Amino acid sequence: MRIARTAPILLFALLACGCGESFVPIAPAVGTAPDASVQNTLQMRIDGIEWRADHEVFGAFHPPGYERALIVAGARGAKDANEQQFNINLFGIDGPGRYPIRNGDAAGSVAQLANYTPERFIAGSMMGYDLVVDVHAANAAPAHIEVEFSGTLTGNDSVVMKIEDGRFVYRE
Repeated sequence: MRIARTAPILLFALLACGCGESFVPIAPAVGTAPDASVQNTLQMRIDGIEWRADHEVFGAFHPPGYERALIVAGARGAKDANEQQFNINLFGIDGPGRYPIRNGDAAGSVAQLANYTPERFIAGSMMGYDLVVDVHAANAAPAHIEVEFSGTLTGNDSVVMKIEDGRFVYRE
């Protein structure tokens, strides 16, 4: 029963995380080459506990079929039913700026964390989210995205999780 309720959400998260392999840049980059010493990262503190993606870190700005969109995604843990997946999808944005998002966001922006614990298998999404996302860099091709975020995600168990010091850096 739990899988049936969360299957659409988890499928979306998997698609957001897994589409890095097939991403096709849509515009040439302007400026200098990215600093190769910068590693792609997605990290935050959840209720004071460090959380860091250890694989599937992916970002896209204006991906094909989603103009005015930015995707932030990453996963942590074994690639099995307990894999923790996090994503933020911002819609209706043109570039750097501050974007507060919460339940019922008019543009459809959303944040979610899957499988934080066996009891809290989904947080954010339709359960509830209230984040401020500061986009510092947003380039499409080659992708260069830098984001900071903080706020709250509500779990399926009604627990409100405090998200602090969220940071995402992605460069192709």
